[in-house]
Amino acid sequence: MNQTICQFSFSLSAWNIVCDKVLSKEDWLREPEDWWQHEFTDFAPKLAFLPPLKRRRLNLSARLFFEAAWNLLEEDANIPVIYASLNGEVNRNFQLWHSLLTENELSPTSFSLSVHNVLVGQWSEFRGVTAETEAITANGDNLEIALLEAYLLLNEGHRKVLVICGESPLEQQYNATPVERFPFNYSLALLIEQGHDYQLTLSTQPHTKMKINSSLEWVRMHYSDSHQWTTRSSNGETWKWCKK
Repeated sequence: MNQTICQFSFSLSAWNIVCDKVLSKEDWLREPEDWWQHEFTDFAPKLAFLPPLKRRRLNLSARLFFEAAWNLLEEDANIPVIYASLNGEVNRNFQLWHSLLTENELSPTSFSLSVHNVLVGQWSEFRGVTAETEAITANGDNLEIALLEAYLLLNEGHRKVLVICGESPLEQQYNATPVERFPFNYSLALLIEQGHDYQLTLSTQPHTKMKINSSLEWVRMHYSDSHQWTTRSSNGETWKWCKK
């Protein structure tokens, strides 16, 4: 018998996704398997809203993070931020291990930029955020868990919460398992507030369909004007999405 584990609702006032590739609406409507096969045009975020000195401090993951989220907020950006990523700075971490094993030394700067909360730390610094910031990893359902955390923060009295999910593909030179690879670098930013535009339900029903990254699936469902779909939880259970 299927049982409901949790259920919550929220509304979305703005969103944006930025990738290191140029994807049209038609590209997002492709089957996910096609994203791996198609050769997309490269894209590099310009970050025109930042002075050159600050731009130089940001790697690709941070640039995508900032490009996706910056214009969603007005001047008052002091709201809670939840950053969710499965692998985080995975390539930098592999590079650090390689440097340690082959040269017996590490770059202090590179090491400080490898921690999971570095991106929300940089965001807090650049945008003057003193509200709560979080960096989480929840395996395959990072988006849903981040939204659940945002819902709880809204119930504590916050008017809006910024949710950002981002991933980078593991470089092909690293043959590591189990690590989920992604078709391109991306950052998905969602500005969440109280409401009932979306309802998320986690149930004990086993999710038997192919595992799909839930952030990219959300974008695909948005462009297809879908109102109901399911994604897989970290434990193989089912998240059911309902959109009004």
